[in-house]
Amino acid sequence: MDNLLQPVLESYPKLSIEKQICPSYVEMYTKNKTEIVMVFVKNKLSANAIDNKVERDNNIETEELELTGSPLKLDLSLHTLLDDTLLTDEPQLWSKEEASHLPVAISKARDIANLYNRSLNTASAEEAVPMWILTNPLDENKPLLLTIQSDDHHFARGIVTYEGSMTLEEVDLNNLVQQYAAQENIISDMINVTVDCKYLLSGISYGSLTTDELLNAPSGGLTELHCEWQGKTLSTPFLSCKVNFEQEVIVGHLASPCNAIWKSVCSLHNINQLLVDMTAAGYSSVNLETAIIRNYTVGMKKANNKKRLSELLNETETYAYTAECPTGGCTCVTEDTTSLRQCLSAMNAEGSSNDFTYKLWDILRDCETAEELVTLLIQALKFISSGKIRPFIDANNKTYLSKLVLKLSRGHSQTAKVLKNLRSSSPQALSLAAQVGTEKTMWEYTRVMSLLEHSFYIAGIWTTEVRSHESIEQINQTIQDMTMGGDFTLNPFDNISSAEHSIRLDCESFYVDDNNDLTVDDFASLKKHGLVAEKKDVNEVPLIADEIDISPWKHLLMKFAQVHVCLEHLYRAETCLRADFANLKPIASRLLEHYVSERSPIKTVGQLLSDPVQKITMPIANNIVQDHLKKPAYWYRAVIDRKENSEERLSRECKHTYLFTQQPVFPPSVWQNLEPPTDEVTEITTIGEELKYHTTKFTFLSNRVISKLTL
Repeated sequence: MDNLLQPVLESYPKLSIEKQICPSYVEMYTKNKTEIVMVFVKNKLSANAIDNKVERDNNIETEELELTGSPLKLDLSLHTLLDDTLLTDEPQLWSKEEASHLPVAISKARDIANLYNRSLNTASAEEAVPMWILTNPLDENKPLLLTIQSDDHHFARGIVTYEGSMTLEEVDLNNLVQQYAAQENIISDMINVTVDCKYLLSGISYGSLTTDELLNAPSGGLTELHCEWQGKTLSTPFLSCKVNFEQEVIVGHLASPCNAIWKSVCSLHNINQLLVDMTAAGYSSVNLETAIIRNYTVGMKKANNKKRLSELLNETETYAYTAECPTGGCTCVTEDTTSLRQCLSAMNAEGSSNDFTYKLWDILRDCETAEELVTLLIQALKFISSGKIRPFIDANNKTYLSKLVLKLSRGHSQTAKVLKNLRSSSPQALSLAAQVGTEKTMWEYTRVMSLLEHSFYIAGIWTTEVRSHESIEQINQTIQDMTMGGDFTLNPFDNISSAEHSIRLDCESFYVDDNNDLTVDDFASLKKHGLVAEKKDVNEVPLIADEIDISPWKHLLMKFAQVHVCLEHLYRAETCLRADFANLKPIASRLLEHYVSERSPIKTVGQLLSDPVQKITMPIANNIVQDHLKKPAYWYRAVIDRKENSEERLSRECKHTYLFTQQPVFPPSVWQNLEPPTDEVTEITTIGEELKYHTTKFTFLSNRVISKLTL
């Protein structure tokens, strides 16, 4: 390839000539992101330095590339008057990097194309790489792009020109088809017309921003509908068109209510890494004062965790005097929950449970350093051991910290030693907090996602059991058969704590079980009727073993990351599509099958922290989005070519691609050279029937050539 391009590089050293993936304005005509050779003026050159003079060349090779006639008169949008370095919050068809692409004079572009074509004459189809040249639209035909795509068997070239602006009512596809038929000397029945369009439902893409910029961007992602159909009309057929749902989300965006759970995942990821480092290199290898638990970025508000802990302890102390125990269970999902927004908003405001250790974790996960986390944890346990509070622990909470809290709150002979050992053993303290955080996060994802998928399937995600042989639909059908359509539900937590792959710390118990000891249920029941009497436990609480088995956490963190991407997509889909749970269920199934599988593109939490933008494209039922399809699309694309005929090998291929776009396809550095009429400089993208579309046309020709002469 380098040898083919060498003559061009030597002849035009001042131009930017390089292999790259199609820029957005080329992709609009090719429909794919293939590798091409892109030619434009280097960024350091001023637009004034470009040779804009229109030259006429009667050379035969030049005439071969002259493909179009006179375009319509241009009606320029005010968007072209914007500074070309300005990144607005409006959707646009070109990326921020492409704003610096400057065009080449058309005469020079033809010379470059002809020179490159000579090299391609001897190249095979596999070796040949298409060349696209960004051109200055000051020629009478207003060319925007020139392309040469030849090989040793084909002479292929194309040109993109500006055709003016018009309303959709003024676009006559039948007339365009007749023009094509007359040019190719064929009947219209032999012509194929494929139309696709894109609806922008919400947001704009921020793919070129840094991670910190993404977290503070004004939009949390992008939601679009891409429709395609066969026919000579730009009116979207509601029933027969294929609709693809395309969405981009930014995981961890500051405005996302899904952060109610994501904050836990991020902190658990950091704690897990600290424990891995401590296990490998010893406790002293990690400086707690600099070890990060919560990554704070620009724009994030730092919580006063010491104050929050005091408020939690004071609130819990009130229960001890009033003998009022908070209601157990899930507080963010009730019988009245009708949307993910409602559920996640409640979780952000009040948490997901009244369990004391869960509320404590919500504070600990926001600690900036490991030192702050350990300090606040010990401070909480010290206050609990004073006997002033009776913390509520949910009956399903089987974590070591919950047992320790119950023991200390009722008096324990070895309290001082317990706190001393926790202070001296940072892995022990971090593990206690992380176990609570892990089980709480697992429970929250199960509870929230079960609004859309059966809890039986969601709970199965956390185990290492492989269910690749069963699809979500098969599992749901099995459950439907079992329940006979009734209201019977499976408890996803029955076997989690006792299963072979349940999350456990490989350590001794904190205490020796006492047969006469109160159970969690007994204790919670007595609390409703008054304070539990003081009871001293003479059993010493041993330390956790030095070797802590944290291997199950790696699997769980990966699953948390995968399920969270699904949740982000579902929340945005609910908001943008205005869909209810019934319409979101099939979307949830597809997302889970894509992200929560062996083929998932998400492998670690760290992957999402470094690359938070995640995109998905999936087919969607037309009835869900029918209201959106009644509006004008952001752009339409019509491809007119000859129908395939296996019995006929055409010596010449011709294809016309028309683009009708509300915004310019090309960056201002190119588009601003299309001069507006003197009597009309108005915004053309207005509302209603006056909405006008910029029209560009890509004409592609390919002739078969004989590579060798037969004598």
